[in-house]
Amino acid sequence: MLRVRSKVKEFLTIPALWGVGILLFLPLLRNRFIGDDYTALSIHRAFRHAPFFKTLLYGGNDFFRPVNMALVMARGEVFGPNPVPFVIFNIVFHLINATLVFLIARKLFDKTIAAIGSAVLFLVTFCHYEGITWISSSITLLVTFFVLISFFSHINFRRTGKLYWVVTALLAFVLAFLTKETAVSLPFLILVYDLFFSTAEERRRFRFYSPYLIYGLLFIGYILVQTQWALRFASAGDSIYRPGWHVITNIVDYWVWFWMPNPRHPYVADVLKVLPQPLLISYWVLAGIAVLSLILVIVLAALKRLSRPLLFSFLATFISLLIFLPFAIKISTRYAYLPSAFFVMFAAGLFTKGFYYLKERGKRVLKILLSVVAGLYLGANTFAILLVQKEFVKVSTLTEQLALQAGDKVDLENQDVIFIEGLPSHIHLREAIQWFHNPTLHVHADNDMYRGTPLTLEDTRKFFAGSEANLHHFIFSADSLILDSSQPLAEIGTK
Repeated sequence: MLRVRSKVKEFLTIPALWGVGILLFLPLLRNRFIGDDYTALSIHRAFRHAPFFKTLLYGGNDFFRPVNMALVMARGEVFGPNPVPFVIFNIVFHLINATLVFLIARKLFDKTIAAIGSAVLFLVTFCHYEGITWISSSITLLVTFFVLISFFSHINFRRTGKLYWVVTALLAFVLAFLTKETAVSLPFLILVYDLFFSTAEERRRFRFYSPYLIYGLLFIGYILVQTQWALRFASAGDSIYRPGWHVITNIVDYWVWFWMPNPRHPYVADVLKVLPQPLLISYWVLAGIAVLSLILVIVLAALKRLSRPLLFSFLATFISLLIFLPFAIKISTRYAYLPSAFFVMFAAGLFTKGFYYLKERGKRVLKILLSVVAGLYLGANTFAILLVQKEFVKVSTLTEQLALQAGDKVDLENQDVIFIEGLPSHIHLREAIQWFHNPTLHVHADNDMYRGTPLTLEDTRKFFAGSEANLHHFIFSADSLILDSSQPLAEIGTK
């Protein structure tokens, strides 16, 4: 009877997951393009009549991502500048990835509740907000899809020995690497899985190692291609990979991200300002508890107190995060998307272990309390996602309105320079203005995060002095752009 109930739960989980996900992300249908979304539209416009392979091997991209380029061109051709299909694409792929998380967790854990919990938590984890709401993060969703497909297929190959599973694993392996460099974690995820879940008898057979010959050759080939590709664009001292204490702080920051909205992140800090002060203080307290939990888990792992599925999912979280830890730039939530697929398995597995421990010992009140806390936690994540979706829609809509305003207030000509003063930290208009008006425009603002760009009006005048173009100075006020002045840059150079 219990087995039948378990099968019913598994059967109903996927449609229920999709139903909840569709309702949760419906507000995103009002979302507009923002930032690099306009860059992708511009790339499609510039390359739509170029030769096929020249487009896929876009020379201006410092990463080798031909599948991503194919996605940019295909969506631009089919959807044009309509953001709604792009948003639907992101939502659908997030739901597919949540389904894959459920299927993988069902393979790793004995209890169905662990698999269901993994899928539900992956669906509503706050650290996904950028991966889903930002249209250009579709590449993150897509590479995660290929990684999870490859990993799931490898598990099935190990368990069934069927050749079609290893073929699927290899095909997804290749596509993952051609999509985004995040896929470099995949071979190590497969290796650690085999170390944890294979028997000594299996490891004595040559057939066990035969997939590694192909995985290894593909991996080495990819590293060589990606390295040579990156060297074309590398400049001395300009790498985002640097040794330093930021590696440790990145570990801590991402661990907090997995559990909750990270209050150290500037964008999240802006969003959380709408919350009452006591609730905001509680977020900082919870962040401290999350940091301490990392130390506790490491101690438990060292003492061998974690089950194999728990220890594997914990290690897999950081294996899939390794490429981002040396980043000297600000952490980003989209980087946590793939690692969170394994983190949610760890968190759900931990909950399941505690739930059944209390159940077996007759601690009914504590079991109910644990379930209530878990429900409140999922509810808080859901509320945070709805909150940040609303903010993202507001920012993307305002970005489009402001970009259009710039062209309405002044005639913009080739090579004209625009400087905008007073923009909020999370609104950037460079790509939007170039898309709507002219790709040759130079757009700068005092909230720019780009290195080496002028951050004041006076710096902008000096930087472009003597140019045969005009400088237009805008001031942001009350969700609008006000034209403060326009002058020929040639005049500046003569003074």
